[in-house]
Amino acid sequence: MVNRNVVVVAVAAVLILAAVGAILLIPSAKAKEITIVAQVNSEGSAIFLKNDIDKENVDFGGLVLATPGISSIQHMMLMKFAKDNGYNFAHAPADRNNLDSDTIYWIEVSPINMKAALEEGEIDGGIAWEPYCSQIACDDVGWIYKWSSELSPGHPCCVIAVESEFLASNHEAVVRFLAGHILATNWIIETTNDPGSENYTKMVEMASDFAHVSEETVKSSLENVTYAYEMEEEWKAALEEVVATYTELGLFANSLSDIGYNSPASFIDHLVNNTYLNEALERLEGDDITSTSELIDVRVGWLNGDIHQLARLVGMNKTVGEGYGFDGSIFEACGINVISGGGNPYANGGAVMDAFFAGAIDIGYLGSPPAILRTVNGAL
Repeated sequence: MVNRNVVVVAVAAVLILAAVGAILLIPSAKAKEITIVAQVNSEGSAIFLKNDIDKENVDFGGLVLATPGISSIQHMMLMKFAKDNGYNFAHAPADRNNLDSDTIYWIEVSPINMKAALEEGEIDGGIAWEPYCSQIACDDVGWIYKWSSELSPGHPCCVIAVESEFLASNHEAVVRFLAGHILATNWIIETTNDPGSENYTKMVEMASDFAHVSEETVKSSLENVTYAYEMEEEWKAALEEVVATYTELGLFANSLSDIGYNSPASFIDHLVNNTYLNEALERLEGDDITSTSELIDVRVGWLNGDIHQLARLVGMNKTVGEGYGFDGSIFEACGINVISGGGNPYANGGAVMDAFFAGAIDIGYLGSPPAILRTVNGAL
């Protein structure tokens, strides 16, 4: 039987390309593994196209579309969309004068830069996470062809993952971090359902500042994202479908059987662990987890401007925490001092996985597909 999740022996420096620049991280020469311990959101992405493409008669052949990167769920969705609609799917060549009419081409662009790429004519469209799809529509730079909820209703997206050695030796820290995530997520859900409240205005302002988009864009984005922390059987089954789709599209370098699993279900059972989330829920009911005065340092990684990961932003906000009756932020009330991981904010989930492998972070917010893809492909 293989060890849980991914095992990667880091023997050299790992170059992490974050949105803020390239940072050279020197990992220790020992194995790194990750475990998914909570859900963050579902849905909240979209395929967008430039304005001069006819909405009534879209031909994707020969178009160059941006994705956040090969390991992202957005890339997987666009690739599946191409295959399902009879197109080939290929990386765009440097010379774009003779592109094939039977092929959708892609290039990697961080979602925060997709609007500029569309305006400059570098791309014909793309697929992004919120708020950058809504930004393109709200700023009238392009239009939404399909939301990810139309491509794959209820699809899983971002999760919280923990590096295995940290998980093994810091049980209390992980439980406390997840308690903060639960409180922050509940606050988002309650606030989103009360758009006339002061909290809603505050949430929109903090998201706008973080993502560098207008408040109108944030409000639009919030309508397209479902926030949650539970990892129920239906959600795990959706992750199994992601595994099956990666297999179908040929994106796995290793087969599941190569790394010791006999099915997508057995692999997901090893990747996902509900123990820490369940304990956090139980202790929140007992009201004992927010009564600590000592803070535990946790190095955390997150994506650049990703509204999916709003719970991290809310959990670190002192004003929100004070509204709960705490002396500081929600995370601080739960005994956690969040330290920004080296390289933050990361351009995509693959970069967050690189940060895990480099020993730069203990906990990361990233898409479940990058966690799955990099786990399978790095397991041998």
